[in-house]
Amino acid sequence: MKPLFSTRLTVAFALMASLALAQGGLAAWIATRAEHQVIRGRVAGDLQSGFWELSATKQRLRAWSLRALMGAPHAPGDGEMLRLRMADTIVRLQDLSARAEQMDRAMGIRSDESAQRDDALKLLSQSVVALREPIAEINRRGPAQDALTAWAAIESVFDKGAGRDLREMLNGRIRTEAEILKRTRETADVYLERVKLLCWSAAGTLSLTGVILAIYFIRALRKPLAAMSNGAKAFEQGWLDHRMPEDGFGEFSRLGSSINHMAEELSARREQEAELRADLEVQVALRTQELEAALGELRQVEARRRQLLGDISHELRTPMTAIRGEAEVALRGSKSIDDYREALQRITQASRQMGALIEDLLMMARSDAEMLQLNLTEVDPRHVLEEAVATLSPVAHVRGLELKVDADAAPVRVEADGQRLQQVMALLLDNAIRYSHPGGPVDVSAGPDPEAPDVWRLEITDKGIGITDTDMARVFERGFRSSAARAHRADGTGLGLPIAKTLTERQGGALTLESHAGQGVRAVLTLPIVTATHAEGDA
Repeated sequence: MKPLFSTRLTVAFALMASLALAQGGLAAWIATRAEHQVIRGRVAGDLQSGFWELSATKQRLRAWSLRALMGAPHAPGDGEMLRLRMADTIVRLQDLSARAEQMDRAMGIRSDESAQRDDALKLLSQSVVALREPIAEINRRGPAQDALTAWAAIESVFDKGAGRDLREMLNGRIRTEAEILKRTRETADVYLERVKLLCWSAAGTLSLTGVILAIYFIRALRKPLAAMSNGAKAFEQGWLDHRMPEDGFGEFSRLGSSINHMAEELSARREQEAELRADLEVQVALRTQELEAALGELRQVEARRRQLLGDISHELRTPMTAIRGEAEVALRGSKSIDDYREALQRITQASRQMGALIEDLLMMARSDAEMLQLNLTEVDPRHVLEEAVATLSPVAHVRGLELKVDADAAPVRVEADGQRLQQVMALLLDNAIRYSHPGGPVDVSAGPDPEAPDVWRLEITDKGIGITDTDMARVFERGFRSSAARAHRADGTGLGLPIAKTLTERQGGALTLESHAGQGVRAVLTLPIVTATHAEGDA
């Protein structure tokens, strides 16, 4: 198994990190010891200074006592003040002694110096307490008659305690604290030198190790990096037959192998691309021919669309004929005002239907029938049917057709747009009239469906030319007209039934046709009943 370069790199960094941590830890330990010694030296210095201060205060108190006994000028309160100052100094020295002992124990130092210091401070404290009464006595009596005797008494208190010479003991403590201070400073200096030496050695070791590792890794990386650079330049120039070396460290071996596989894949892809390019050129030529053919068809479609827009005017003939028929009937003979009013109302209704038809025809021509806006409300479909029949009756009369209407008298309610529903019914009636033979019947029946009481059903049946089975599958296509329909009536756009079906479905209903060629057509319109009332006023 080939060695991994990342493993060696990890080991190298781990080694350097371990050295740094070890040397840092050792340096921190030595620095802590040195810091401890420095602090201990400060405490020793404070102890020495305290004993010097105690000795100086004691000498001042001795001088004050001598002046008082001799009757020399002096301040009576200075004696007690100096004694209290000595007491405060002893208390401070006791605190420093306790701290020094605690630090020595922390450093693992065991000696009897702390005990000796405490004993000395204890005797000095007792001596200071014992001076209170003699000082007070000196202040009360004033200058002594026998100054030498009084001074001898004072000397016994100042310099003697528990059978020991306090002055010699104090001087000994000063010398001892000076030795401790000197020893502590020397130890601190040793530790500081060690820290300095360790820092320099650590810096040197890490630098040397870093240089050695840098040289090693640079030499190890030079060859594979050069190979990768050469390979990248070769691939950049398109030499896909170039291969990277697969020896050396595991990562570079795998990388070289992957790049070689990629080059092989790219070479294969290049060959496939050439083949695909050739195939694409052939397909482009074929598609160009197909597009030219499609363009020809589009031109034909555009021609048909223009023809469709031209035929829209013919679809408007039904309401125009209704308007003309109503006008002609109204002009024949004398009629009552109510008859004229009804005729005008039907003319108005037919004109509205014609306007709606124009709008819908234009929308259907733009293939936007789904944009038709509906105002759905609850309406009585019988009333809508009456309006549609009244509008198309003149057309049937003009063409000599018999329009028979049989509507159930029971009132019903459906949810629909009254104007659009009337438009659907008029389109169905117009188709029945348009493709019936002269003098033939057109039967209209309406009412609840016997098989589905919750559905209102309208049937319009004629005995006209009918629709073949082949044409029945396309009657709802926009613009479709069968050859039989064109032969019977040249005018028309083939938009009536698509409009009727779209409007019916938008209102929740259904529109179906049943026919046999030459036997007429039956159109069935169904709408779900919303409410059904039995009020006699709606009959």
